[in-house]
Amino acid sequence: MLAAFIILSVVSLILVVLAIIIFIGKGDALIAGYNMASREAQEAYDKRRVRIIVGVLLLLIALCLPAFGILLALGFKELVLVAFPATAFVLVAATFTTAHFWAKKKEKKQPQRRK
Repeated sequence: MLAAFIILSVVSLILVVLAIIIFIGKGDALIAGYNMASREAQEAYDKRRVRIIVGVLLLLIALCLPAFGILLALGFKELVLVAFPATAFVLVAATFTTAHFWAKKKEKKQPQRRK
């Protein structure tokens, strides 16, 4: 089970590198969904905030993976089988929610003129 910890730690390091690339603005092509969206859909979101959200998601996953590796090494396989998908679901749901409410640009209302 030590191999699981080592593999998860290496994947974690790769995710940290990807998060850094996204934070500095060179990894916009790596953001799933955003890169393939139409120009109008991309303009509906603040690109800087999308980078922050995706970078934080990658860092949170990078923190969780070695923890799950430690749990596997200690023999808590059943706990990891439940906690890993639950953690992934919560992180992805929080990412989508944050992207929708925080990163989406607000439409400015035009003042109505009185006739």
